[in-house]
Amino acid sequence: MKKLITLFIAVLVTLSAYSQGNSGMSLEQKQILDGSWYKESPESGKIGIDLQGAKDLLKKRKMKKVPVVALIGTGADIEHEALKNSVWVNPKEKADGKDNDNNGYADDINGWNFIGSKDGSSMEFGIQEANREWLRLKDKYADILFDGKRYFKYENGVRVYIAAPEDIEEFNYFTKIIRERDGSLSGLYGGYIIAFLVKEYTQEWDKEIQLKFPGKTRKEITSDEFFAAVYDKNGPQDSLKNIALTLVSLYSSFGKTMRNNPNYVTTWSDIYENFTDRQIKYAKESYDKIFEKNSKDDRQAVVGDDPYNIEDTKYGNNTVLTGASLSGTMFSGIIAGQDVNGKGFSGIIPEAKIMNLVTSAQSGDPYLKDIALAVRYAVNKGADIIVLPQQSLLYHSVQKSWVYDAIRDAENKGILVIAPAWEKSENMDTRAYYPRREDYKGKPMTNIMIVANSDSKGNPSPMSNYGKYNLDTYVPGVNIYSTAPGDIYRTGTSSSMGAVVTAGAAAFIKAYFPELTGSQIRELLINSVTSKRGTEIEKSVIHNGKQITDLFLFEQLCTSSGILNLRNSVEAALKNMK
Repeated sequence: MKKLITLFIAVLVTLSAYSQGNSGMSLEQKQILDGSWYKESPESGKIGIDLQGAKDLLKKRKMKKVPVVALIGTGADIEHEALKNSVWVNPKEKADGKDNDNNGYADDINGWNFIGSKDGSSMEFGIQEANREWLRLKDKYADILFDGKRYFKYENGVRVYIAAPEDIEEFNYFTKIIRERDGSLSGLYGGYIIAFLVKEYTQEWDKEIQLKFPGKTRKEITSDEFFAAVYDKNGPQDSLKNIALTLVSLYSSFGKTMRNNPNYVTTWSDIYENFTDRQIKYAKESYDKIFEKNSKDDRQAVVGDDPYNIEDTKYGNNTVLTGASLSGTMFSGIIAGQDVNGKGFSGIIPEAKIMNLVTSAQSGDPYLKDIALAVRYAVNKGADIIVLPQQSLLYHSVQKSWVYDAIRDAENKGILVIAPAWEKSENMDTRAYYPRREDYKGKPMTNIMIVANSDSKGNPSPMSNYGKYNLDTYVPGVNIYSTAPGDIYRTGTSSSMGAVVTAGAAAFIKAYFPELTGSQIRELLINSVTSKRGTEIEKSVIHNGKQITDLFLFEQLCTSSGILNLRNSVEAALKNMK
């Protein structure tokens, strides 16, 4: 019996050890350890920022400054157990319903919600910037076509030539929106307008066909006979006619599939009937259906401002916890989360303070006006580092000036501005994303830092954007453990996490070297990386509109040729002080 009891106890101990892992850790502790890889030293086998190495270099020094990081995005759960002591507090404001600091925002104790209503709620639904900008300019330009010489539109189905647009720069911007095709509305409405064009050519071709095939009905003329009759590759080329022919060709090639008959021969009658009436009706119905879903946000109903008037600033509320705050809560924890239960979780610099500025709803893209005002708010309230939402493909020249003027103010105050690159596998040296480092009003923007995610093996995230000149560096940002709303924790990945880790690293440097400007911190971070120069990387990229896998040297992917390393940056800062 004694042996049986001993064996039973041994089994319990074994099972207990198994449930906690070989090191005696609980599942939660293992998740924390695995999800904190981004802090590790590259020598550990995990290509992290080497937070402990940075701390060791500074163990005889004291922090000289409590850094403030402004997160412009979704807001956060500022009452989370690991965050409540890391929340920025406006020293000149108190909760009394008044604007004590006279900045236009009453009771902005911990930041501001730029998409909030007067009753304390927040805008939930937005639309993509491409759709929003297209809709803003639709009535002026969406019906206009250009034949290479003259502008025209269709009125009651008839081509009518018109004068060139008065604001040709704005018109060209509008055509860029259509080319980007990030929004669905422009493509569908463009298909509707092009359907009138194809109808016009179809009616002209029908006259040609009748002359070339006298006595034959439309059903007796095959699509091959039609193309041979109307297309002359050696004759004068009409670009719009060629577009129409391409669409007809696509329709013709699908004839067998549409009818589920491999022997079916598409006739001129099929083409004529489809493109004289049916296609216009179908294109309009498709556009109307998507318009209902993708054309409206609740800004006017909730916020009530004019989003295209930068002087209209008296809007929003002080509620920084929103329905979209999961990401912002995780970002806050990565930067400044505190270990409140002894299980080992903490952010990069728990001493930092997080200023939350809400600009992003649960869907759609943030308005550039909100981003510009949020940057100005952060500048005026003494932020040291600002993290923006993801870059954008579309910056209208006027709205771009709002954002760039605000970032210039940040530069003049010595503030680093970090922007996450998109995860679209695109080369940012050939396709412009904004904001980016470029000359503005005759002077370079030196305080903007553009970063993308890397994983624990030091590889760029598969879908990350890249660019030798327009991406500064890769930063650990995949599968990271952090805080989530409601006093819980989770592991997650976001295209913005590398930017947030960068903000934490920058805040760490600012705490010990407050004399460094944002531009100097940027230089320090990108010149002190874990070098991957000479390393061959397989990377997903977009080539000729298709996604492929290509082989690169790491130095072809970003300016730094490596992965952000905080320890190396601190070491370089110490050397520069001597």
